[in-house]
Amino acid sequence: MFAQKFRFSPVHITMYLLILICVVGDTKEEAQSVIFTKLQAYRINNIYKTVSSLTEVQCCAQCLEDDGCVSINVRTNSSNQNCNLNSVSPLDANVSIEKSANSSVFYKDNAPWKLVFRLTSGGGTDPYQAYVNGVGTANSDDCMMLYPPMCTRYYRHERLDDWKQWNVYQVRFALYYNRTEVAYVIFNGTGSDKESWFSKERVLESSWTDLMGTSQLIYFSIKGDYNLGRHFFIHEYYGGCPADRGWTATVSGKSYCSFDIHPSYPGIVYARNQTKSTYNSTGFGIADVLGVYIKLK
Repeated sequence: MFAQKFRFSPVHITMYLLILICVVGDTKEEAQSVIFTKLQAYRINNIYKTVSSLTEVQCCAQCLEDDGCVSINVRTNSSNQNCNLNSVSPLDANVSIEKSANSSVFYKDNAPWKLVFRLTSGGGTDPYQAYVNGVGTANSDDCMMLYPPMCTRYYRHERLDDWKQWNVYQVRFALYYNRTEVAYVIFNGTGSDKESWFSKERVLESSWTDLMGTSQLIYFSIKGDYNLGRHFFIHEYYGGCPADRGWTATVSGKSYCSFDIHPSYPGIVYARNQTKSTYNSTGFGIADVLGVYIKLK
């Protein structure tokens, strides 16, 4: 960070941070200049250090000087303003975060991957309609987290509708269970649109080691098998329910196989190990969150 490369005086650091904290980036160039983004009325509990009597700007400066700091809480009461240094961002899967009327979180907005879509198991809305048309989604601070404490809707960023304007370089598809990433695929996003990136020809890397080497697939698309309600579908073989095999799908309860049946919909199913598996076997698990991230050039 700039505070490690250049030794500014406290006054210069304060003035520079005052400018940066207030930036709201609506373009790629502006977004890259933002160091901290403010999330109001929240508090992160992954605290490793507390300093008292600091302003918001001074607390941000303290975070920049500390290699372990990813975000801060600034909590105000009648007699003191405490500064908490946190080891995680509100966008991380393992964050412990809660609503707090007297607190604000400032987090470093310099991560290379930007979340543009988050689907939650049991959210009730068709995944394909949510992703493509925004049905049942929101683009708000309360919903932008992987495990939001105050949002029951999916998160969908408006960048999905302006995909080609953002010069997308790579796309990351990730599945989570119990706040831990359990599977991922990285795609080449160059020249893609909001659906075409999800294809076998664009796979660059995956936690499933056999995905790139498989020659023939029945489905590899976001729309998937629309009639059976299976979307974000990476599938190799239909041979009757016990023999069906693949890597992942969101399911909406429109079919009769056991892996389509869940207490609430959609369900997110995935091959637990590093290779494809039959859906009805113990080799398949249920994820609780699906995330789509983009990396810009």
